[in-house]
Amino acid sequence: MLRNFTHTLAQESLLLTLSLLIGILLLSAGCGKSKDERSGLDSDLPVFEMAEFSRTIDSCDEASNYCAKMSAVYPVLKSGVSGKVMAAVNDSVLQYVKSNLTTLEMGTNLRDLSLQNLSDSLFLSYSTYAKESEYISPWELELTGEVLFLSKKFVAVAIENYGFTGGAHPYSNTTLLNFDLKSGKAVQVLDFIRDKKTLMVLAEKAFRKSRELSADENLNEAGFFWDATFQLPTNLGIAQDGLYFYYNAYEIAAYAWGPTDFVISWEELGDLFDKGKIE
Repeated sequence: MLRNFTHTLAQESLLLTLSLLIGILLLSAGCGKSKDERSGLDSDLPVFEMAEFSRTIDSCDEASNYCAKMSAVYPVLKSGVSGKVMAAVNDSVLQYVKSNLTTLEMGTNLRDLSLQNLSDSLFLSYSTYAKESEYISPWELELTGEVLFLSKKFVAVAIENYGFTGGAHPYSNTTLLNFDLKSGKAVQVLDFIRDKKTLMVLAEKAFRKSRELSADENLNEAGFFWDATFQLPTNLGIAQDGLYFYYNAYEIAAYAWGPTDFVISWEELGDLFDKGKIE
């Protein structure tokens, strides 16, 4: 009986030793992988980092309403593509950033101007305004960018800006940028749609749902689309969960309505969208 007991202990000891060895091997394999591999992400994806710029006018005094500020946070492509593609994408994004932060006259060539130059222009305009006005208010230009979708072939970027430089109310605007990461060129998402008429039907249905409108409700009488005809937005982009639609304020309705946005999922789109173009 003692011999059987000893034999049983020996078996349990062997099993415990094997379990420990297997555990150590699995742990070692996990430690040898990158964070992205362990989380299931593709570590070969292109890499973006966020660039930041922030500046406030000298002698800012918010208590007396004398102040002007400019800030920007936007994605910059750092690796994972050729140098030519990287330069093309970053240059395009930066030009959109500049165009949304300038107070210079329309048509001014911004390519050789830095964000520092643009903030100088903002502060000069504000100083003139403050000297000539009896009642003043603070000015602000703020921009935030983010990557909405990223694969080895494609990236979608959203750039949102907010500003107040006098007037009845602030303004805001969102731009969706889509890039082919093999060429570095900006692309139109509609080019990936196999049947635009079917997309229009799906988009109008999604629009009405987002605005809580019935299927037969007149769009113009509800406050949208001045000619009562549904239109796709200027901004179409790719999100992780589907095709992203964004209507800026004033684009299809009065300012008070604000922006309208929604996503049509990949499941709803089905074969309507050529995902081979982005994956």
